Amino acid sequence: MRTSRSYKKDPSEKLSHSIPIFLICLALLSTLGLDYIKWKRGEDSYIFSALKRKKEVVAKTEKLEKVEGVEKAEDKADISQALLKTVSDTGILDESVNQYTDDEGVYHLLVDLPIKKYSQLESSFIDTFLVHNFQIIEKEEQQTDEKKYYLWQAQDLKERKLTVLFSCEKEGVKIARKPPLRPAANKVALIVDDMGYSLEAINELCSMGLPLTVAIIPYSPLASEIATISRQHDLEVILHLPLEAINNEGNHSKGMITAEMSEEEVIAIVEKNLDQVPYIRGVNNHMGSKITADSQLMNIILKRLKDRDLFFIDSRTTSNSVAYTIAQSLNIPSAYRHIFLDGELNESYIKGQLIELFRRAQKNGFALGICHPTKETLKVLKESFHLVDEYGLQPVLASQIVRTP
Repeated sequence: MRTSRSYKKDPSEKLSHSIPIFLICLALLSTLGLDYIKWKRGEDSYIFSALKRKKEVVAKTEKLEKVEGVEKAEDKADISQALLKTVSDTGILDESVNQYTDDEGVYHLLVDLPIKKYSQLESSFIDTFLVHNFQIIEKEEQQTDEKKYYLWQAQDLKERKLTVLFSCEKEGVKIARKPPLRPAANKVALIVDDMGYSLEAINELCSMGLPLTVAIIPYSPLASEIATISRQHDLEVILHLPLEAINNEGNHSKGMITAEMSEEEVIAIVEKNLDQVPYIRGVNNHMGSKITADSQLMNIILKRLKDRDLFFIDSRTTSNSVAYTIAQSLNIPSAYRHIFLDGELNESYIKGQLIELFRRAQKNGFALGICHPTKETLKVLKESFHLVDEYGLQPVLASQIVRTP
């Protein structure tokens, strides 16, 4: 019978395995110690000098990022302050100057001045741009009977942009305020949608001398400039509020309210949109066949307009819209669109729709039309709007069409 034995390792064998590990650790400690001594003496060490260099690089990078951030902010402040000083040195009063920075970071400056001061200011502005490395990339000039407008677009090497609008009163011309509208039984109002992109378009509208309402899209590049010009020419300004349409899911422009948004998101976007366009008196919807058919969302939106004492026009982009009905239930001054003038970009069609608008107003006592600033539409309005007299109608602003229950 064999008996089992347990074998134990010889202590000397265990020690023999530990010696190499001990020697390696001792060598590493010695190397670190010698490296540390060299570093403390100011000599170039391998490990500690590298760690110090890395720390210095990180600190330098962080400092550089902070400095660059400050420089960018200071650059923007410098150019804006320099331009304001240039305006002030020309003798232009503070109340004739308006400025703001939009959500894209573009600085906008609007200056109202006599035309004789423009040439002086033009030269000074060019010098200021040169000093601050800004280059004029586009200049546009438009004029009405009363005013001349100069629009400058500029940017620097870092692609920071700014826009300047000079609104110049012509010498010897007094701005003629329109006389109070004569009472008339039948009224017709016209809203021009999709404004905020073209100085030429607003110039055409102002030159017509008609009581038009312009609907400006929030975040459009010239929203504030177009609103300012409109106000100077007694045109009525409203916000063209972007709402999601049934056929544009996933194709959302900035500021658009969509069906999947929460109540808090809808309120926040409405408030931001309302702040994008100055001088607004009301709101109409841009697209919106999906949203205007949703009573819950329209209640949220319209309550915000009521809080701001704004009227509402339902553009009626769908027959399923409940927007006007809800506005009336909330006692908001409101109306809805009767005729779209330019569903087809054909002058004959547009003129026919304009006549249909006049006929509707003659029959029902009032009518509201909507159009867009296309060259075809503008041409028809200039050549044919005078026919309004043949139908015994009084052209009015949209605010003069709205009603409360």
